[in-house]
Amino acid sequence: MKSKVSETEGGGNGELSIDTLNLNALPQDCIATIISFTSPRDACRLSIVSTIFKLAAESDAVWESFLPSQYQALIPSSLSFSSKKELYLSLCENHVLIEGGRKSFWLEKVSGKKCYMLSPKDLYIEWVNTPTYWRWVSIPEARFEEVPELLSVCWFEIRGKISISRLSPMTLYKVYLVFKVHDVYGFDYYPVNLSVGLVGTDGSMRTAYLDPEHVLTEQQSTPVEDEMFPKARVDGWLEIELGEFFNERCVEDGELEMTAIEIDGGNWKGGLIFQGIEIRAVTPNLCDSNLGLDSFSTAESDTAWESLLPCQYKDLVPTLVSFSSKKDIYLSLGGNPVLIEGGRKSFWLEKASGKKCYMLSPKELYIEWVNTPTYWSWVRILEARFERVPKLISVCWFEIRGKISVCMLSPKTHYKAYLVYKVRNVYGFEFYPVKLSVGVVGTEGSKRAAYLEPERERIPIDLQPTPNDVQFPKARVDGWLEVEMGDFFNEGCMNAGELEMSALEIEGGNWKGGLIFQGIEIRAIA
Repeated sequence: MKSKVSETEGGGNGELSIDTLNLNALPQDCIATIISFTSPRDACRLSIVSTIFKLAAESDAVWESFLPSQYQALIPSSLSFSSKKELYLSLCENHVLIEGGRKSFWLEKVSGKKCYMLSPKDLYIEWVNTPTYWRWVSIPEARFEEVPELLSVCWFEIRGKISISRLSPMTLYKVYLVFKVHDVYGFDYYPVNLSVGLVGTDGSMRTAYLDPEHVLTEQQSTPVEDEMFPKARVDGWLEIELGEFFNERCVEDGELEMTAIEIDGGNWKGGLIFQGIEIRAVTPNLCDSNLGLDSFSTAESDTAWESLLPCQYKDLVPTLVSFSSKKDIYLSLGGNPVLIEGGRKSFWLEKASGKKCYMLSPKELYIEWVNTPTYWSWVRILEARFERVPKLISVCWFEIRGKISVCMLSPKTHYKAYLVYKVRNVYGFEFYPVKLSVGVVGTEGSKRAAYLEPERERIPIDLQPTPNDVQFPKARVDGWLEVEMGDFFNEGCMNAGELEMSALEIEGGNWKGGLIFQGIEIRAIA
C-alpha cells in the first residue's frame, strides 16, 4: 500500500482516501469510534473533512468520550442539553458549583481534563471562624457565596485536600492560591512556605511573598531564586503557584494535599481576601509532540503567544504588567471574563482559537422602561457577572436592543448571539414568542423566534400550537438560561459598521414578567 494520503473536495463532500481505501466508505459508527480516541481539538478539525466525518465528529458518542466518567453526578439534574458536545462546551466555558457550593468544577477546553477550585469552606484555615482574626464576607466578584477576609493573625496556615480519583489520569496539574489584597501588611517579612504532594510524601515545595508590592528591607537577605510573587489574573484576583503534581493514574485511596504556611516570625499580618485553591490541568503546548527543542522554545516565546492575542489587547485589559509572559495573558483571558469599559461589557477569548467574545451588560443596552420602577427593578445577585442587573416586574411592551461595533469582533469569524437570563415566577411569555434578530445595521440579518419560558414550565394553549421553528431556552452550567438570537459571520473589520441584536414581543399587549436579565452574549463559534 502506498503511504500517500489524498483528499478530494467538492460541494462540501470531501473524500479522504489512503491508496484505494476511501475512508468515507466506513460506517459512521466506525469513524465515530476512531475519532473518540483523539481529542476535542482533533474532532473539530476532522469535522471539516467531509459530511460523514462531520456527522461522526459531532455525534454524542464522540463527545461523551471526552466527558469525565462521572459527569452526570457533577451536573445538577435540573440542567438539560441538546447534545453531548453542547454539554462539553458549556462545562469548559462555565464553572459549575458542586457539593453544595464547596467546590467549583470545569473542564480544560483543549484536552477535556478536569479542573477544580476548592472553596474556603472546603479547606482547613487556622482561626477562620474566630471573628477577631478572620471574617466571612460576600463580594460580587467571588465565585463562592462567602469568602474569608484576613483581619490579623500571627499564625497563617491554609491546608486543602482532594482525592486523586477526582483528577484526570496521566495529567500534569498546577495548584494556585487565589486571593486579593486590601491594605495588606505583615507579609513582607517572611515568605510563605508552599507545598503540593500526596499525603505522606514530601511533594514539591517552594516559597513566595503574598504582598505584590513587597520590597526587601535592610534586615532581609536577598531572596533565593525559587521565591515568587503573586501574578494578576484577568478576573481581578491574584494567584501564586503552590506547586505541581503529575497524576499518573487513578488511585482511589490517595489524597493530594496543598499547604500555605507562615509561622516563622510570629509577627501579625492581615489584609487578604481569600477565594480558594485552584487545581488546573496544564494546557498542552502550541507545538506538536514530534517537534524539536527549537520549535518548542519558539512556541513558548512571547512572539508566538502575542500573535494569538487580539491586536487591541492592551486597551482591553487594564493590568498587564504583572503577567510574566504573553502566554500567561492568553491563558488568563481564555479562562476568565474581564469587565471592560467601566463594567459595561465583559470580554474573554475563545480558548482554542483566540477569537474575541463579549457580553453586553444591561446598562450597555436599550431596554424599554428599564428605569421605570413600576416595570423593572435593578437588583444585585451573587451569580451575576455585572454589579447590577434588571428584574422584570411587569410590562406589556418587551423590547431589548443592543449594538456593538463590528471592528471589535474578530475578522473571518462565525459568531452567535445569546440572550442570557433567569426566570423567577415568570408569567405572560407563554402566549406569543419573542422575535429575535441579529444583523449589521441597515441589513436584514438573521431572524428567529423563541418562548422565554422553559419548555417544561410553559402552559400549552389549544388555539395556538407551538410552531416547529420556535426555540425554547437552554440551561447553562452557570445556572442561567440562554436562547440563541441569531448568528453572524464577520468578514472583516468595518469601522463604520455595527452589529445589532434585538428581542421584541409587543403583539399581544398582555402583561408579562418574572425575568432577571444578565445581558447579551456574543460568542465566537469554536
